[in-house]
Amino acid sequence: MVKKISKDEDIDIDDNDINVDLVKVESNTTETPKPSGVERQNSSIKIKSTTPITSCLRNERVIVRHIPKMSGMVTNPNHILYGGMAENAIKTLTVPRYSSGMYYKVLDDNEKAYLEDVMGLEYNALSIYKKENNFWDDANESGISTVRLTKQDNVFNLSDPSDYIRYKILLANKDIIAPSIQDVQDRPKATYQFYILRENDEEKVATENMSILMQCYKEFGKIDDNVDAMRTVIEIMENKPIAPKTKVEWLRTETNSLIQSKSKMFLETVKDPLLETKILIKNAIASSIISNRGNFMYLRKDNSPLCEAGEDPTLTCAAKFLNNPIHQEIKFFIEAQLKEANKKKNE
Repeated sequence: MVKKISKDEDIDIDDNDINVDLVKVESNTTETPKPSGVERQNSSIKIKSTTPITSCLRNERVIVRHIPKMSGMVTNPNHILYGGMAENAIKTLTVPRYSSGMYYKVLDDNEKAYLEDVMGLEYNALSIYKKENNFWDDANESGISTVRLTKQDNVFNLSDPSDYIRYKILLANKDIIAPSIQDVQDRPKATYQFYILRENDEEKVATENMSILMQCYKEFGKIDDNVDAMRTVIEIMENKPIAPKTKVEWLRTETNSLIQSKSKMFLETVKDPLLETKILIKNAIASSIISNRGNFMYLRKDNSPLCEAGEDPTLTCAAKFLNNPIHQEIKFFIEAQLKEANKKKNE
């Protein structure tokens, strides 16, 4: 029987009068699915990048070629020590380390992720920060920490993960391995021992060199009757003085030799916008109007250095100094003195 209770009536309820059935409430929620990019290993969660990875491998072969270094002792190309490396010698390169002992990062994040996947390695197996079983450690037999090079051509297949890693280790040894034949020619280092040669590189370099040679001879045609210009170009390139009365035939022959052996340097020298002023300075030195003391230029009349404050009076700085409109009076003085000196020579 249900008793009605008015809203103003006090309710006095005995706990024993209440019979409560406990009801088990089942949740309709399901287990949160494991987000993409999460791995569980040994009951721990490791977060991986969700950025899509792309293949770093490519259908390409590269050759790592020894750079022969000439020495006074061995000049015979058939000698086993020719070029500074014995015929059967092995050059071993490892992953470089910083002064802190930390390995240089050979692979970028995409390369690391892709290679771990394609090689069937666990996540972060290629990390340089691992304290145990570090892939890059010499003591880890399962890793790749060294690359062996011979005097003969060394071929690496960049579609093979192991060869690709070795190739990246070589690139990390920047003082020993030139990344291309172009670097050997344009930005040579005395420490380079090998360079990486890619398909068609030699043909490309040959074509470029031919183009440079054509430009050189075009510029040579502009100065082959100008004794002062040829003499100045030779002096700049060989860093030694040439007598003012040197025969034009010798100057032409020497200029041609420089074009053949140092074509890029010749082109830079002959197309230098300061060349005309440098010719003026060289002629003024020959006529004792300018003093050359240890390759520093001084105006002989008052011993003043031909440079701006805070600079050394090198040939280039002296040329810039004389080209500055502020110093035109000095330049005009040198030109007048030179004209007078030439006049006396012809009398």
